[in-house]
Amino acid sequence: MSVQNGARFDFIVVGGGTAGNIVASRLAENPNARILVVEAGIGSSKDNEEIRTPGLAMEIRGSQYDWAYKTTMIKRDDYERIEKPNTRGKALGGSSSLNYFSWVPGSKGTFDMWEEYGGKEWTWDPLVPYLRKSVTYHDDAGLYPPELKKIGAGGPIPIAHADLMPEMKGFRDLLTKAWKFTGEPITENIFDGEMRGLAHSVNTIYKGRRSGSFLAVAEKPNITVLPEVYSKCLIIDSADRIAKGVTVITGSGQELSFYATREVIVSEGVFETPKLLMLSGIGPAHELAKHNIPVIVDSRHVGQHLLDHPGVPFVLRLKDSFSMDSHVLRKGTLQSQVLAAYSNGHAGPMGSPFLELIGFPRIDKYLERSPEYRKAKAANGGVDPFCPYGQPHFELDFIPLFGSAFQWHFPHPNKGSYMTVMVDLVRPVSEGGEVTLNSADPLQQANINLNYFNDDLDIIAIREGIRFAYDVLKNGEGFKDIVEDEYPWDMPLDDDEAMKRTVLDRSQTSFHPCGTARLSKNIQQGVVDPSLKVHGIKNLRVIDASVIPVIPDCRIQNSVYMVAEKGADAIKSDHKDFYN
Repeated sequence: MSVQNGARFDFIVVGGGTAGNIVASRLAENPNARILVVEAGIGSSKDNEEIRTPGLAMEIRGSQYDWAYKTTMIKRDDYERIEKPNTRGKALGGSSSLNYFSWVPGSKGTFDMWEEYGGKEWTWDPLVPYLRKSVTYHDDAGLYPPELKKIGAGGPIPIAHADLMPEMKGFRDLLTKAWKFTGEPITENIFDGEMRGLAHSVNTIYKGRRSGSFLAVAEKPNITVLPEVYSKCLIIDSADRIAKGVTVITGSGQELSFYATREVIVSEGVFETPKLLMLSGIGPAHELAKHNIPVIVDSRHVGQHLLDHPGVPFVLRLKDSFSMDSHVLRKGTLQSQVLAAYSNGHAGPMGSPFLELIGFPRIDKYLERSPEYRKAKAANGGVDPFCPYGQPHFELDFIPLFGSAFQWHFPHPNKGSYMTVMVDLVRPVSEGGEVTLNSADPLQQANINLNYFNDDLDIIAIREGIRFAYDVLKNGEGFKDIVEDEYPWDMPLDDDEAMKRTVLDRSQTSFHPCGTARLSKNIQQGVVDPSLKVHGIKNLRVIDASVIPVIPDCRIQNSVYMVAEKGADAIKSDHKDFYN
């Protein structure tokens, strides 16, 4: 859709990602509101088969729909690693168009830690309605407890439990049996503030189709989506410190400016949002000075406190018929049948997330073996330094095939049956990383340092998490009988020093970055206030994952939708003449 240079709107949402589209759709509930969404990627996600087909999710990593950031993963005195690509969605829907679907809210104890930054309104009890507002939960087959319907009713994004693939019944049954062997619980309710145990996965998939936030802005006549443009800078009246609009760059290099009569909302995500703020003169003065950017607000937390979940994947070779490799990844009769089923009504495995069971364990007994952990716990008043409020230590994803998105360091095996396990440390204790500018060129990516493992305690935790997962799968009753080998080589489970090196070498992002424009009570503590307004600038908010001050103990998709819903309500309450 063409938009006239200089056009005016009531609201401009900069970034049509997971959060931005929800904000735009809520603001559009007043039919008289005119909203512009500017987006760097394609605007046609809803009709794009690569994006909408769940079974292709790992294939579109590194594609035209992926920002594919170059990222420093680890920067220690004894070890440094820089890698590409770090996947973030570059399409309408943002990372909700590229992610791996799981819908998990997180733990009450972790959200209650947000009070330090945003006050009581940003704690579990008041946030629960917002965690559930964007979605509608479906259980068409009636397989799950009926009270789970409360987790989403009336929102634009349909969610459902993963359709249980009949081919994977043996895998599921044996995994459940092996999990019970550890003494950890089995549960279906991870939605009321306590997450502990093995659960069937709820996903942003319904009837074989990906549900991204692009659904929220579809067919809304008062929302204009301008795709395939890059934001250059915010238009700010530096004398009055009022945000007026945004300047973007088209694919042909043309610059266009658009103006907001009410507010500008930045929703570009955890890497692009701080970059845009800094390019616009909002950020640490010393950082802006390096690039000759005039300072409008010296906001020292912009780009800081980059949080993410480090994880280590591993692969086991299973007996044939216990994985989906031949159904999905290799040409042949089985794959042809699977593709035919999907083309005929979106049925079969291509409509699956392939992740049917997720584990959320506590592994206190394993951690207690470590003298370093026992010392850290003693120094913390005898309280677990990772999860002081009973939260899980890990999210364990059990994927019944070779997951290329979690194994980019190793070749894709061309025969045999495999499973991929992601051991995801959900409450790391390392200090956050940072996003800084590489230059004042808006088309150059920011410098990203995830800063994993600047505290050795996180290495110890992942080491023990891997040992726990191996105990489930290689020693657990039933499942141990179908494990044939490890791939590409054995995990050095009995050697702490070798395990440390393995964690450093094989760790990767779990794709849950947040925190770079942190929620705060004042500019000394962060970037935005409890109503998500940018400190020091009028008519400007940030509403996306970058405002998250304490990382949730699970996938962050649900939290990002929550931030969007709460942010949209905050805007409405400030424009009562527009919203009753």
